Amino acid sequence: MPGPLTLIGSGEVSAGMARVHRRLLALPGASARLAFLDTPAGFELGAETIAARFAEYFKQRFDLPLAVAVHHRADDPPQAVAAALQVLATSNYILAGPGSPSYAARQWRESQVFRSVVDRWRAGAQLVFASSAAIAIGAHALPVYEIYKVGQDLHWVGGVDLLGPFGLNLAIVTHWDNAEGGTHDTRACFMGMERFERLRAMLPPEAVVLGIDEHTACTIDLQAGRAEVDGKGGVSILSGARHARHEHGQGFPLTDLHPSGGADPALAAGPAAEPDALARAAAHLARGESADALRAAAQIAAPEEAALLHQVASALDAQPPCDENEARLLDLLVEVRLGLRSAKQWPLADQVRDRLSDLGYELRDTPQGTVWEKKTQGS
Repeated sequence: MPGPLTLIGSGEVSAGMARVHRRLLALPGASARLAFLDTPAGFELGAETIAARFAEYFKQRFDLPLAVAVHHRADDPPQAVAAALQVLATSNYILAGPGSPSYAARQWRESQVFRSVVDRWRAGAQLVFASSAAIAIGAHALPVYEIYKVGQDLHWVGGVDLLGPFGLNLAIVTHWDNAEGGTHDTRACFMGMERFERLRAMLPPEAVVLGIDEHTACTIDLQAGRAEVDGKGGVSILSGARHARHEHGQGFPLTDLHPSGGADPALAAGPAAEPDALARAAAHLARGESADALRAAAQIAAPEEAALLHQVASALDAQPPCDENEARLLDLLVEVRLGLRSAKQWPLADQVRDRLSDLGYELRDTPQGTVWEKKTQGS
């Protein structure tokens, strides 16, 4: 089941938000291993200064190191992708924040690195996404700079829709109570409420707006089916004529984020149950999806092994298959089958062997262990 997903309206590394991070870092599980994903600001010349500010904050406040997964574009060089994947493979508290929502969504939609973030989250890691990053993961993303700074016509862009598979069709809007305009309305992420209502009319009827105040966090727990509000302000939920408000210290059922505000079968039952990582690795292999098989296996590997598996997967994505990678993959699946046999999951172990046979590889159990060999033509 996915880990907690915390959306922060702004001020994610302010003094006042330290209490929120302290609560999140204390959630049950292994000790926190932090990573910062810098994509939303990847187009900026000083992107590294944002990452440095996050690292300094967690070092000073919590004496915790923060690794940086540098990922500026979906087409980053393979070695840069491998380095980012290695950081993420060993992390269980993944942050992202300032920048451009439309830029982040555009890069993440085609990004192997962001797929790894989603894999880590689905395996239980926490995501803490603030401001632009929070906007980008909705189904509908607000192009703030294009409208507020450049003067483009009102419109939405497609987000990465992280919560779509769980029955939620969200437009996440941070800086909901912004008051920087002074003489003019800058609420709703600098849009102003009159202009934002016109934007809301452009959304499909099933879309729900989740507005998050500045210096405020909304933590979504899919397993519990609830969200909790923490920090300075509150959150607003807009759907049709319905307008709900939840202040800090309050919680609400996730069905409130459904258009009707009532029970939604997708939320009540949760997402369709996924096969375990070993079975998914075997299924990907059977379809010839070698890189995806490696990523699935990485979810249950030790951190160092997981990082290596992600690096091999990225190399497979970027390069034509080669004999060395083929051998690594087959050795991995021999280990997968042995793990299944040890767990007495005989049908799945046999399925791995049979699918490999269909692909032209024979597994032989010997006194020294299981070995594989490529079938000769006609065998």
